Amino acid sequence: MEPSRTSRPATPPVPDPLIASVPLFDPSRLPLRTWCEGSREDAVTGLVAFPDFHSHIPRCLAAALEAGRLVALAIGDVDGLKDHVERTNSTDPTSYGHLAGNEVMATVGATTRAWFREQPFDSGCAATFGGDEVILAAVVDDAGQFHQALGVLRDRLGAALPVTVSFGLMFVTAGDLPSERERGWKHDFTNTLLATVDRTLFTHKAARRAGGGPGGIIAVTRPPQLTEPVPAGPDPMVLLPLPAAADIAHVVARPERIGGRDFLLLPCRGPVGQRGAQLRVTFPTGSSKTVVAYALRGQAAVPYAAVTDGVTGVPLTVQGVRDRTPRSVPEDLAAALERAGLDWAAVPAHEQAQILHLVTEAGTEEIRAGRITAAVDAVAARKGTAR
Repeated sequence: MEPSRTSRPATPPVPDPLIASVPLFDPSRLPLRTWCEGSREDAVTGLVAFPDFHSHIPRCLAAALEAGRLVALAIGDVDGLKDHVERTNSTDPTSYGHLAGNEVMATVGATTRAWFREQPFDSGCAATFGGDEVILAAVVDDAGQFHQALGVLRDRLGAALPVTVSFGLMFVTAGDLPSERERGWKHDFTNTLLATVDRTLFTHKAARRAGGGPGGIIAVTRPPQLTEPVPAGPDPMVLLPLPAAADIAHVVARPERIGGRDFLLLPCRGPVGQRGAQLRVTFPTGSSKTVVAYALRGQAAVPYAAVTDGVTGVPLTVQGVRDRTPRSVPEDLAAALERAGLDWAAVPAHEQAQILHLVTEAGTEEIRAGRITAAVDAVAARKGTAR
């Protein structure tokens, strides 16, 4: 599920983005924690300069993964910066286009640095390639929490800028490390990961432009397979939940043939229960289709009839679909069940009717909330009995 957009996110004030906000050679103000220490700053954004990031990060990344930690890698890119620069150049006589671009990137840097200082990372950094991008690398404890935090940064940038910023995102574990490690493998591995995130970002940006959709997306992908796939599937901690009803996720799915059938594996946890979960999927062609996602080795998968050899990733926009039952589940109860990862279908029909009657007949909001909590507990107990 893509993080919900906040209407008025808190944004640090940036009176004049071109005033040097990070003193040169003051390492205490750089957005880093243990990683990339001693790095130089990018003069416009105040983020870690790419040459030093690229020098330090392979060693830091490999050490964290070999210690069993979860690492998040994200690349953000400003949407429509060229159009903004050209528009400013033609409409504002007091400014020239490239100055407008620098103002945008200075604000991107200031907002990202303020966001980084709020995060609970014990290791990580925020850097830039030196253009209109930002790179985030950090050791995280929970993929879903970082996904939500990245949504906060996206919303703050959207509120502070005349343009939006889109992100590509990946979570990496020790299982993604290459089995063959020749000299220089750490740099090669890091470059492969960054290239995959970058490709994910620009594939989705191109699809957005072609379809006329909004900017400010977060597109999620998995690392390329550098070793033989594990029969048990990917580590569950790298997978995000499937989007709930009406929520949208942008992903890159991996084609795979399983049991003679072709599937697209999503970077999401598989649905609970045998019935699967309905999703509205938009394909690269622009066509949309409602499909049923199933859990394969713990990972969400949708049937796909056009897997082509040599294709390693398919960009999809995925939207949750409300499960329509003969007696529909109230939205607040359905949302509570989805958050808990519980399957309403696991409850017998007569118990469903009793629960729905108690919830819908509640006299006050407080009583209703209590009954929804009790209903979730009852479904969880039923799930435990089924085991």
